[in-house]
Amino acid sequence: MNVELTTDITAQDLALLQKLYEASFPPEERRQWQQIAAPKAPRRPELHAIIADGHIAGMITLWHFDRFVYIEHLAVNPELRGCGVGSDAIKTLIEKVGGKPVVLEIEPPVAELPLTVARFKFYSRLGFSTIDRSYVQPPYSPELPSVALHLLATTPLPAGSTAATLHREVYNA
Repeated sequence: MNVELTTDITAQDLALLQKLYEASFPPEERRQWQQIAAPKAPRRPELHAIIADGHIAGMITLWHFDRFVYIEHLAVNPELRGCGVGSDAIKTLIEKVGGKPVVLEIEPPVAELPLTVARFKFYSRLGFSTIDRSYVQPPYSPELPSVALHLLATTPLPAGSTAATLHREVYNA
């Protein structure tokens, strides 16, 4: 399967990505769609469509910082999960950023929640390792709760300053 990342997204594809985004993440783990989709919104992530064999297969939202690139969200169409699309998208991204560390947040892996363990193994296979087990994602808005997560990176980074950058730049906390 040929997988590419693109920021050239049509209005029709944007609508598909919004549905995927809202179905893939609970409210406490997502920002308002307009903050992602609005081309001139200040302080917004960079939206990339994942294209597999010429069709929309998923999405990645990124933030570029001096020391690292942060993946805020990765979602793959449910019918394509387990087919290598997510792995190929992450590998393509790592190649595109030219050796710059890539950082992301995940739910702590817990045996009673097999998907959390599978997600951790997925990112571990791609070269990510935990840099902070006590990381807390600030809420996206005042009515939402903060979320206890793990912070992972492709290269060891100082957890404190990495978390501080994310809190300040991504969450305005």
